[in-house]
Amino acid sequence: MLFSEQLREVWDEEVLYTGGDTGWSPSESYHDWTTRLTKAITLTKEKIVYLRGDTQLSNGTGAGRVTLDDVPILSSGGIHGYETVKREVFILLSAGTYTFRFQTSMWSAGTGGHMKIHNIHIAALNFPDKDSEAYDSGNVAAANGAQTTILSEQTFTIPAVRKLAVGEIKAVTCIMTVYMETVDLRKNYPKNVGEGNAAGAVSWKVYLDGAQTDWDYQATDTVVGYDQNLTYGEGAFGRLVKVLEPGAAYRLRLDAYNDTGSEQNCRAVVSIIMCPWIIPDEEYNPVALDFPQGSTLYVFLEPLNDNPTKYVKIGKQRFVSFGEAMDYYASQSGTDILEFSYTFEVVEVEKSTAMLRISGYGGCVSILGVDVR
Repeated sequence: MLFSEQLREVWDEEVLYTGGDTGWSPSESYHDWTTRLTKAITLTKEKIVYLRGDTQLSNGTGAGRVTLDDVPILSSGGIHGYETVKREVFILLSAGTYTFRFQTSMWSAGTGGHMKIHNIHIAALNFPDKDSEAYDSGNVAAANGAQTTILSEQTFTIPAVRKLAVGEIKAVTCIMTVYMETVDLRKNYPKNVGEGNAAGAVSWKVYLDGAQTDWDYQATDTVVGYDQNLTYGEGAFGRLVKVLEPGAAYRLRLDAYNDTGSEQNCRAVVSIIMCPWIIPDEEYNPVALDFPQGSTLYVFLEPLNDNPTKYVKIGKQRFVSFGEAMDYYASQSGTDILEFSYTFEVVEVEKSTAMLRISGYGGCVSILGVDVR
């Protein structure tokens, strides 16, 4: 008998705004954060909202950012020349109306220099087993020559274990998007473990359960050599993607080291989305397989916010690896919708709880099923 669960709730998906463009800023117009496009959305139920936008410069130096109900949630960081930078975020929102503002700031420009945010896409989607947290430190005074905790220890709990037909949830993807600013000072540097503090700037460090951890992606708001109008365009960007244990509690903290020569007001804004079915940027094992021997497992992977090559495997890398063909009993990879099945005839299900391996950041697990024999 076949048991399956459609985890990607496609009936809940809707495009709220797409193909948007803020229009170009006026030619050679230096400006601090200026709203170029305002979009209001309305949700009739709790959903995950996905937002994307590309900040594009033409012969200038500046940045783009997005606010949610006037709280900054996303920044391009400082960009220069003719660069285009894509940024995206997942946010879990309850039913209601929300306002996004797309803003630009330009602090230097060549002849005819201007900028915009385009390829804007706002959509809603849904999965079960999801949760979120959001934190805003507000302005915190950071003494010169010292490291100050800007966002104090915040405890968040991963969604609890749930039993599916194929087995219990074993791992949850946690995506943390962080906006970091020093009020009226564009000198913010996210730092990894072991990196020194930036001279004459504010260096940001992120801690999980009391230990500093590396950013999976980070962008400073500073463009070296372009220090004009330093009160314009402040706001660095950081992202962490972690695979965490369901039902467990974790602690998040953000510190800033101030080397600017005077006390500064610093602020951190964090958006966290937790869901086992969003594929992280590392190989993971989302489910502990638990069904009768001889049954057939079905796994469907789909593009989500991107269409990467996705991988699904049964097996485990050996202590001496001679390549994937010798490490895995079955594997499949590809873009688009990936359909994988494997019958546990000889390989024992009971001893395979850690042997379902999935990867492909930008994709999702859409369906899990088992034909029980």
